[in-house]
Amino acid sequence: MSKAVTIKDIARTLGLSVSTVGRALADSTQISEETKARVRQAALKQGYVAHSGARAMRSGRSTLIGLLVPDIQNDFYGTVAQALAACCAAAGYQLVLAVTDENPDVELSHVRGLMEARVAGVVIVGSAAPRPETLTLLARIHTVQLIRRIAGLDSAWFGMDDAGCLEVPTAALIALGHRRIAYVGGAKELSTGDRRLGGYQAAFARAGLEIPHDLIRLGPPRAAAAAQMFADLWSHRAARPTAVVTGGARLTVGVLESIADLGLQVPDALSVIGFGDAPWLKWWGTAGLSTVALPVRDIAASCGEYLMRRINENGEGRSADAAPFHAMHAPHLVARSSTAAPPQRD
Repeated sequence: MSKAVTIKDIARTLGLSVSTVGRALADSTQISEETKARVRQAALKQGYVAHSGARAMRSGRSTLIGLLVPDIQNDFYGTVAQALAACCAAAGYQLVLAVTDENPDVELSHVRGLMEARVAGVVIVGSAAPRPETLTLLARIHTVQLIRRIAGLDSAWFGMDDAGCLEVPTAALIALGHRRIAYVGGAKELSTGDRRLGGYQAAFARAGLEIPHDLIRLGPPRAAAAAQMFADLWSHRAARPTAVVTGGARLTVGVLESIADLGLQVPDALSVIGFGDAPWLKWWGTAGLSTVALPVRDIAASCGEYLMRRINENGEGRSADAAPFHAMHAPHLVARSSTAAPPQRD
């Protein structure tokens, strides 16, 4: 492995002082445009890469933005990362991705690493119970919470109407005549899990119906967990659901895998409404899966634009807001072929 090219190497090649090369690379007004061009050309030819940490210490500013997500396998978070990266790039910043796997200790380690790299800001989809040290560190920097809300972290939040995400599809199934509607959702310890469960329950309450508590299954937002939860629901032959709604993108994947393993015909044996609107859902089954579509790119873009504006207005560190900004986006139901009136059962 070859040695990294330094400013000294460029200075030696051009016969310039190290300070002159450094100022040229920093676009100093004290250096002529001709010299700047020579230095940049030499740097490009020799493969010079600036030390971002040292540059941040000199300038007091960083061009790095941290994004912490629990699961990159989730189509939702992949779309978020792509949209945020584009927003950052347009503003001259670079996105750094970290995956926490819902582990508070891993989350803390990543936050520490981002702080050591002197990131200009952080966008975080928090775990269920972040460590106190994590909250202390995040309070020192421009932080925006995405999708989930962390208790004890007083910062801006961009997300969706989580209650509406489940009330809308559940109400649609009730309107078709379903009463035995199962819900496979995330744990209540997550802000999203708690609110989505509330939306499911609210649909029954608004219709004046009793909530089928025996059809509720909550757990980690993992496909394998959802598959097991639905298999357990279906194993109770005398009390099977006629429909199911899911409270997360990976949970939807797990439920669909379980439905396939059980050989169930949708919607003849079971109506299904998923969560999120990944492209492949349009072709699932015979003519696509009915689902709750989420404005993922809009949420991520709004979040990124807000963070860029705050950083540019206030520089490094974090300014306290009298009332942290909150933005909630509405979902909408996409009706396809996976729902019908409930089957007649003996």
